Amino acid sequence: MAPPGLNFWEPNGWRERLFLDGKSTPFSFEVKAMTNIEEIEETQQPKKPLRFDWVLPVLFRPARALREVVQSESSTWLTPLLLLSLLVVVSALVAGPIRTQMALSKPPELPADFQYWSPDAQQKYMEANQPNTSPLFMVVFPALGALARVWIGWFLLAAILHMILTLSGSRGSRSADFSLAGWSMLPYAIRTLVQIGAMLVTHRLISRPGLSGFLPADATGGLAYLGAFLGLIDLYLIWQIALLILGASVGSGLPRARVSGAVAATLLIFLALEALPGFIGAQLSTLTVNRPFFLF
Repeated sequence: MAPPGLNFWEPNGWRERLFLDGKSTPFSFEVKAMTNIEEIEETQQPKKPLRFDWVLPVLFRPARALREVVQSESSTWLTPLLLLSLLVVVSALVAGPIRTQMALSKPPELPADFQYWSPDAQQKYMEANQPNTSPLFMVVFPALGALARVWIGWFLLAAILHMILTLSGSRGSRSADFSLAGWSMLPYAIRTLVQIGAMLVTHRLISRPGLSGFLPADATGGLAYLGAFLGLIDLYLIWQIALLILGASVGSGLPRARVSGAVAATLLIFLALEALPGFIGAQLSTLTVNRPFFLF
């Protein structure tokens, strides 16, 4: 006789007989064999490639939203970059007619002896120095330049941020740092909206942005570079700094003071690099390039 509670293996599964007082009870029960146990499938929510539902929370409730950004298993940087890309293209479309009007209203510079030229030579000179107001130069090229600035700027910011945080002892992943860099650029979407509204109301281009107004407009050399650097400093940059510190504090696990230092170093390097295109563009704008024409 089997001892109480002894389990027997049968083809249909485990069978257990309970014995009371040395006699088997008139009842028994079966437990399904392990081979017949159904596997429990975890229902996973599909990952959203675009998270436009995070846009407003990142701007106005950043602490909770950025925690979701840096803790997300997938990269989410595409959403803010697409939004910012759309806005800079709209800005280029709005600025195109204004840029064309400004080019047409500015007369070409005349040579010192222009009055001694023959009427035919003067006419050819004026025709050769008419500004190129085609949509390619007034809209397409500025839009492509703005898009390149958005995407290349994001990549540089993310790479520098990840490198400095890693050197500071961060435990965050590269995906989280790149996503954080993308979402931290959302304040510039607000700035672009403000600039679009200003151009529609005033019919003028945005000039001397940020703190660049503290330097003369015709500055050259080192002052011109400093003006391009100061033009990047505004309230929206401070907003971005706050977002980076909040997100990096959660994702890196570092103390707030160390994160603040890493973010400050990141933006100092990034702004120094970002000011170079503006400085080069300012230097090139002072050059006068004339299309060839024939006097005779």
